[in-house]
Amino acid sequence: MRASWVSMLIAMGFVVCWSSGFVGGRLATEADTPVLSLFAWRFLLASLLVALWWRLVGGARLAQRDVVREMIVGSLTMGGYLLGIILALEHGVSTGVAALITALQPLLAAALAGPWLGERLSARGWAGMAVATLGVLLYVLDDIEHGGGSAPLWAYALPLGSVVAVTLGSLLSVRRATAMPLAATLMVQLFAATGIFTLAAVIVAGGPPPLPADRLSLTAMGWLVVLSSLGGYGFFVASLRRLGVTLTSSLVYLTPAVTLLWAAAMFGEQPSAQGIAGMAIAIAGAGMGMRSAGTAGPRPRAPVARHAPQTL
Repeated sequence: MRASWVSMLIAMGFVVCWSSGFVGGRLATEADTPVLSLFAWRFLLASLLVALWWRLVGGARLAQRDVVREMIVGSLTMGGYLLGIILALEHGVSTGVAALITALQPLLAAALAGPWLGERLSARGWAGMAVATLGVLLYVLDDIEHGGGSAPLWAYALPLGSVVAVTLGSLLSVRRATAMPLAATLMVQLFAATGIFTLAAVIVAGGPPPLPADRLSLTAMGWLVVLSSLGGYGFFVASLRRLGVTLTSSLVYLTPAVTLLWAAAMFGEQPSAQGIAGMAIAIAGAGMGMRSAGTAGPRPRAPVARHAPQTL
């Protein structure tokens, strides 16, 4: 009985912390510190904390080849993924839409795993993808209609670009898997994301990222470091070890609904009946596709979800 309660708490913690990243991203876009600069400092702080962890556990020297591979993976799964999400939020895409689009990532990974990893997606899986896409379109149309036209149409492609980036990074991590310990892997990937956001901040601002100083900036950075980076990834690992990859991946489809509750309570984002219906259809289609992917054929390697889904 106690074991079932522990599993439930881990699942709840994973969903809450994973969805908190979108809220932290929205807070960052409203702070005085430029959002790209804030994320550069956020990732640097998280990198240093994990580096301290790696030092305390007596981390050994790392092979240069493994470090380069994990930096490439981190640049895609953290840097490229989160850069697209943050830019989408900054240009007016609602938190719920961003969460819903990115929650389809495991399904896209399942579709691409065939040519990359020899895993096939059944006809039921493709049908699930079609249903999920329809649900996303309904939700996006609702966001456009009731969002006051604040986001340009092209901004809705940014979360899709994020999904592509994290999927490619995840597939690369499976095909070119390293034997680096968890702490070292996370440290290297966080430093890679720090570089991506620092470069983006310098390009946009024309100079070094300014230090976060106002209260909202510090709140957003603390939220993102504690809840999203450390809490989200910590519960992700705990969920993988206790619940398994399939169930952990299925939990991702609960994050849009939880994100919607966060956004409604903190920012007043209220979707219409059409938006709620679109989210329900997307979640149902994604769930159908993932159940099919789970029984579609042999999986000789670790699943694509090793480095994905990602959190803000």
